[in-house]
Amino acid sequence: MKKRVFISGVTGTMGEAALTHLLKHNDLLTISTIVRDTKKNRKIMEKFKKFDVDIVWGDLRDYRAVKKALLGVDYIFHIAAFVSPEADRSPKLAWDINVGSTINILKAVNELSLKKVKLVYIGSVAETGSRLPPIHFGRVGDPLKPSIFDNYAVTKIAAERKVIESGLKYWVSLRQTGILHPGLLNVRDGIIFHQPLNNVLEWVTVEDSARIIENIFIKDLPDRFWKNIYNVGGGEDFRKTNYEFTSLMLETVGVKDIKKIFNPNWFASRNFHGHYYLDSHILNDYLDFRKDSFKGFLEKLKKEASLPAKLLRFIPSALIKHLIMKPIAKSKEAPLGWIESKNLDKTKAFFGSIEEYRSIKSWDELKSKEDYKEYKILDHGYDESKDINTLNIDDMKRAAEFRGGKCLSSSMIEGDLDTKLKWKCGLNHIFSASPRLILKGGHFCEECEAPPWQYDKIAKTNPFFAQVWQAES
Repeated sequence: MKKRVFISGVTGTMGEAALTHLLKHNDLLTISTIVRDTKKNRKIMEKFKKFDVDIVWGDLRDYRAVKKALLGVDYIFHIAAFVSPEADRSPKLAWDINVGSTINILKAVNELSLKKVKLVYIGSVAETGSRLPPIHFGRVGDPLKPSIFDNYAVTKIAAERKVIESGLKYWVSLRQTGILHPGLLNVRDGIIFHQPLNNVLEWVTVEDSARIIENIFIKDLPDRFWKNIYNVGGGEDFRKTNYEFTSLMLETVGVKDIKKIFNPNWFASRNFHGHYYLDSHILNDYLDFRKDSFKGFLEKLKKEASLPAKLLRFIPSALIKHLIMKPIAKSKEAPLGWIESKNLDKTKAFFGSIEEYRSIKSWDELKSKEDYKEYKILDHGYDESKDINTLNIDDMKRAAEFRGGKCLSSSMIEGDLDTKLKWKCGLNHIFSASPRLILKGGHFCEECEAPPWQYDKIAKTNPFFAQVWQAES
């Protein structure tokens, strides 16, 4: 009997690739999806007409459309998201789409009594925010700290919280890293300068990301796979600094030296997101999705880059710098634009101060490879060597104390990470949350989650959070 699969976001980069991979198993499944009714989306979906795909033309914010699409499903792959830079410009819309769609899905699952449904939620590396050296290696359970003004990250944290606390037996949250695809060379937005040159990311290709979705469907996964959060990364081969990554990308279209087309002070010096993963191999051990190499991606990019990108090799570097790159850097949502408009809030967030911005005068501040070899593993505030089935109320109290608060519950069933307990944060907010959310997810007080990004205040009471905030500030 065929399984029924719901997948959202099929007109996006990852969603379309995932749908294509799933349809290789068309004899094993039927697919339902929700797609906004636009000319562009109609054209994208035309290629899938020959397959067993039920399209609900509508909006994930429409509960009736979501409920209709989820009738009888066995798997839910929630990939759709309203992402940056658009999400930063329209925070309310980002919340309505990213959090609202997740609420609608969980509500429909409950009303349709889909008790055995397997829900795969796509989170983001943006949830953990800026992680410059020496805290540039991380793992699931590290503090969540969306970068200031990163409204996309805020919504992904909120939606993930709802998934973890949903009560479902089968769910996972996959914190997706940056996805490699040919369209990256077409980005002409100020966001390209938000990422510091010394920033790091462990990238993954869109094809490997799609294989994750495919393999969750086709593999007989053990119960221990579910009810977990995973970091999604391509492994050591895909770990690049932003300077290294940008150089390699532009080299594929003939730009040999990025120092000739950028100035170092066009790039922010902090407050982006990304880190290398200490634990991304765990998901690959289950799903065996890593098939690509970074070199292979660059070779593919060289062939598939758009015509405007390919034409860069014929343009002198000085013209690229002053006619293409500098106008982007001076746009309203880029560093030079903030400086010119005297946007002190953005300048402080992304540089520390106007004085720190002015101190960036040469490329000498680029870190060497040696600077990335040493790193600090963050403390999670409880004995992680213990079998999770033996974690008890004393472990919760220690974890809460390290987060500047208290576990107010007097007891818990040993090893029960899903029954909510009562907690208090360092700012005296009282809330209920599962041990899994806090110990395994890195979440804590929902009221303290950004905005308003009161990080100085939180760090004074919360040693767990201070590990990531004080490293940068």
